[in-house]
Order: sequence, then structure tokens, then C-alpha cells
Amino acid sequence: MSERQTYNWKNHRLTYVRHKSLNPKSKETIVLVGGWCSAAGYWGLNIPFFRTLGDVIELDLVGHYPAEIFDQKKGLTLQDFLETQAQGIWASAGEKDITLVGHSTGGMAVLAIASLFPQRIKQVIAIAPYVHGPVPGILKIGVVGLRANLGTFFDFGFKIGKSLPKALQIGFSYGVYDSTAFHAREDIKQFLKEYNPQFECLNPRQILMILEMLDRTDIRPIVFGNQVPTLIMRGEEDPIIPGKDVMELERTTPHVKAVLFSQCGHFVHMEKQKAAEKVMKDFIVMKKSSTTKKSFF
Repeated sequence: MSERQTYNWKNHRLTYVRHKSLNPKSKETIVLVGGWCSAAGYWGLNIPFFRTLGDVIELDLVGHYPAEIFDQKKGLTLQDFLETQAQGIWASAGEKDITLVGHSTGGMAVLAIASLFPQRIKQVIAIAPYVHGPVPGILKIGVVGLRANLGTFFDFGFKIGKSLPKALQIGFSYGVYDSTAFHAREDIKQFLKEYNPQFECLNPRQILMILEMLDRTDIRPIVFGNQVPTLIMRGEEDPIIPGKDVMELERTTPHVKAVLFSQCGHFVHMEKQKAAEKVMKDFIVMKKSSTTKKSFF
């Protein structure tokens, strides 16, 4: 594995790691972008699979450790977020024939960037992508708090929350369909053990800034009519991203293959790892997608 590289763009710092392909004949370049509250190492379970298909670049999501927002007093707009994420992709992967893979907020980012720069993106895989605000449920409290200049209070609360014993496990338990089965897996136990130190380094204020931006976000006007071959995967029991939001994207995107996983929550690539990786391999290797065709697993 190569050393982590750093790229600065305006008010942001992004980092990335390039993993060389295990297949010398492959010419694929695959960029992975995690979701909200992800950190370095988030794709640890899936990187060995992606390396069988091509060179893999593990890229920070804007504002997520080790990424940094220099001046946190400045507001964060969707334009700033997408511009920074895109510049990180060009810096790490070049500017053509790129396969983008993103989960949740990262899924939102790769869909929008592919729509804005279709000549540079070869294909897109969006896993349970965030589509539009407002942010639902208890997370809205954090958004309102930041707008009311109570960010320091919520910083403190986030620090306490993520430092609690098994905080990371609790977070995944909320997002998966069968938390008992999920946490009983030996690979998941090892992943959480290795991932937790990076998760604990997340900056509360930066995470809250991203959340506040998401509350104001709507990528539907951006991705409407996108021509880039796209695979959208989501869980039937996702408690975080409303299925109706993703279905709307599926209906309005011409070259999309939509795959719905039964008895699965938000973390499709982890919960249904083998099935999800088979779907992704078929999509990447075939290098084409069907038009608004839905499959079920």
C-alpha cells in the first residue's frame, strides 16, 4: 500500500491512498468515497475486492478525518463541497476514465460529480445515496444548533458520544437490518477493531458543518438526465435514506441499473458483501448498464 497523500484546495485538505491493482492487465481506476461520519479505513472490508478489478484510490469525504476544513467559521455550500471533492478526485486519479464508488453522502457526491463532468467519469456506483434534505429525526437538532451558534455545545456532545464504549458498534447497529448477525461476523469484529481509532479522530464541528450543508442540499436538479452509466444499490430496510428518494433518481436517470437488496439496511456493501461485490463486478466488467432496470437480491 502506498503512503497517504495530501491535497489542498482553497479552504480544504483532502488525503488519499492509492492501492495498486492485483490484476496487472487491468486498466480500471476506481475511486472510493465514504459517507457521513466515515473516516480513513472505512472501505477496509471491500478494498481487496476492488483491487482485483483495478487500481483503487481511497479518498476522504470532505471534512472527514484525515480531511480538514481550515476555516470552520466559513459556511459550507453544496457547490464548495462538490468542487472540493471533484478536485480531490482529479488530483488522485487523473481526469478521465474514472469509476466512482460512493456510499450515502459519498454516493450523493459521486452521482453529482458524474453529472457535472460526464466526459471524465466512466461509470458510477452509488450505494444508498443521500438525495435531498431536510435532515430527518434527531440529527436536525445538530443542524439547528449550529445555525443558532451553539456549535460548541454540540461539539462537546459529539465528543462524548463517540467516546462511549461501543459507540461505533451502536452506530452500525442502527443502520443494519440484523445487528446480531452483523456483529457476530469475525470479519466485522476485526474491521471495527481496526477502524475505531480513525473514527475517534473525526472532528465534531466539521461533521456538523457537513450535516448542516446536507440539510440544505438537493441533487435532483443536478443529476436529472445524467447519461453516465450508473449502478444504484440500496437496502430494502434502510432506516436512514428513504427508499422513495432513491427510486426517484432511478426513474429520472436514463442509464441506470437499480438493485434492491432484501433484508438489508444502509450498509449494503458490508451487510450483503458477497452479493454486493458480485453485482458491482458484473457492472464494472460488463462496462454497460441497462436502462432503468431493477434487480432484486
